[in-house]
Parts: sequence; C-alpha cells; structure tokens
Amino acid sequence: MPRRLAAPSLADDQIRLEPLAQRDVEELLGVVDDAEIVRFTRLPTSGVDSAWVSGWIGRYEAGWEDGSRAGFSIRDHDRRLLGFGALVDLDLDRGEGEIGYLVGPAARGRGVARRAVDLLTRWSFDELGLERLELRIHPDNVGSVKVAERAGYRLDGVLRNVHFKEGVRSDLGVWSRLKTD
Repeated sequence: MPRRLAAPSLADDQIRLEPLAQRDVEELLGVVDDAEIVRFTRLPTSGVDSAWVSGWIGRYEAGWEDGSRAGFSIRDHDRRLLGFGALVDLDLDRGEGEIGYLVGPAARGRGVARRAVDLLTRWSFDELGLERLELRIHPDNVGSVKVAERAGYRLDGVLRNVHFKEGVRSDLGVWSRLKTD
C-alpha cells in the first residue's frame, strides 16, 4: 500500500543529504556529465539535458509521495553539490530497498559515496524499518565495490547479463546488508 515518506535531511560531519528537488536540476546536470557515471549507471549515453534531469527528479519527487523511492542531493556543508544518493527501489511492505548513488569527479576519493551509503543505510533501518538493503554494482566499478565493502555490505553473488542498457547486457554484483548485520 502506497504511503508518503517524510523527506528528511541527513547529515554527518562531512556531508548532508537533502531531498532532491527541481531546484537541483542545473547543478545535477553538471555532475552527471561524466563518462564514468554514464558507464556505470542507468543514465543514457546521450540526451541528458535539463528537461531529462527535471523528469528524473520528478520521478523521485513522486516517489516521496507514494513511498516507492527517495532521492537526495549529496552536498558538503558549504552546500556544494557533490552527487546524488537514493533508495532507488523501495518496498516498505517487504522491508527491502536498493541504494543507488553517484558522485561527481571533483568529489571522488574523499569518502563521499561511503558516507552517503552509511547515512542512507542508517535511515533505512532506523527510520523506515527496512530489514534488507542492496547495492547493485558493475564488477568493473572498483570504486563502488570498495564503497560496498567499507559500508559493511557483503557480496551475495553476480547476476549475469541482468543489466540492459542501450542494447548491451552486463553483469551486476549484488551486495546486501541486513539490519541484523
């Protein structure tokens, strides 16, 4: 049954996660214009413009309303946009969700993704009452594999040819963390 999610801000001593909103379109467009982000995410290889990003954000705004997803901008404490983090697939009835994230090139290598995953994980378990979370990571995405390991996720296995993007199939590693871990 759909239920509206409260849209909190989440923070630690380095970053803030703020509910994604239309005001983030232009900043987010600048962050996603990156070959590594396009390679390892569901973002299309072309056609990502302000209208596309606005529609993408709109799906997350609707997700807050129906409880199906929760999107956040990742910012430093000076409010600079560093990336995006989300529960991209959320099932409150089953107590499960999938975390997705992307971090712009200027913010990589500083622990931003791990911190965002940590904040989303704690919020999901403590506030939403989820029991299980997943990360789905392309095996060649070494940075995200390190994020998963450092955030306490375990590799469950590899789903072969599960990711389909623009006519090409690829494997995804499924990493999970349980509330009881």
